[in-house]
Amino acid sequence: MARLSTMREAKAKRGAVVGHVLLATTAVLWGSSYISTRLIVGEVPPLLLGFLRGLLAVLVLGLMARWSGVPLRMRWYDWLPLAGLGALGVGYFYLGLNLALQWTTAVTASLLSLPYPALTALAAWLFLREPLDFLQVAGIALAGAGATWLTLESAQDTVGGAWLGNLLALSITVAWTVYTLLGRRILPRWSPLAATFHVMLAGTLLLGLGAGLEYLSGAHPVWTGRAILLTLYLGIVCTGIGYAFWNSGLRLVPAAAASAYMYLQPVTVLVLAIPVLGERPSLTTLVAGALVLTGTALAARRSGQD
Repeated sequence: MARLSTMREAKAKRGAVVGHVLLATTAVLWGSSYISTRLIVGEVPPLLLGFLRGLLAVLVLGLMARWSGVPLRMRWYDWLPLAGLGALGVGYFYLGLNLALQWTTAVTASLLSLPYPALTALAAWLFLREPLDFLQVAGIALAGAGATWLTLESAQDTVGGAWLGNLLALSITVAWTVYTLLGRRILPRWSPLAATFHVMLAGTLLLGLGAGLEYLSGAHPVWTGRAILLTLYLGIVCTGIGYAFWNSGLRLVPAAAASAYMYLQPVTVLVLAIPVLGERPSLTTLVAGALVLTGTALAARRSGQD
């Protein structure tokens, strides 16, 4: 009996290690997506890039569902709530991110994604009556001050109209917060893979409509070898495999521990942006980012938001 218990503990530990590796890998992949998008957003129009990224991810998720035997068929009235989530969490998210990276740096955009747990904790207190303690309130205030500072800080010599890009980057963080709060009630009705597939499908269909209008308006892609490879990387690896890794990791690691991996994303962006993009974040950007990081850590201290 003792031996069986020891074997179970060893298996659980191995599973936890695998879960942490999957989550860390996902955070690095999502961080690298900022760099990849920044590299080609001038060659591939933002709506088309978002559509292709979503389409490739849908294909990957569909193949995974088929391989694992997860049913994807769904009634239209069950699909509508997922379609709403897809419009917000995929359609607007990728549109806002791709547009933001035309005007602001990858480092600033990634730092402005950090207040998400703080915004989620605040929204949960306002609408769900979830309690907050003093340190969480202080953290929300710090994260808000840092995010405001980052948004208004536009002294970036290499990027024009940075304030607009900063506002867009912050807006997708707000959109993801709303997505999370709605998703808590909607997503648990289905398996993670099926729900993710249909959310991605709905957002991709919306982006496809926008991409068609974008093309008719005269925004045409320039398909260089780099643009093709990075588009494939964004869709298949960062989005399709990334979502699969994240969902798998969440099954092996508690949500509170998993949320800590979001801090690895801006670190990845910072490490890659300097040599690859030639970005040199100012001292103001780094100080404001540190405020956001500290405030978010305090706000998410007990909430376990992801």
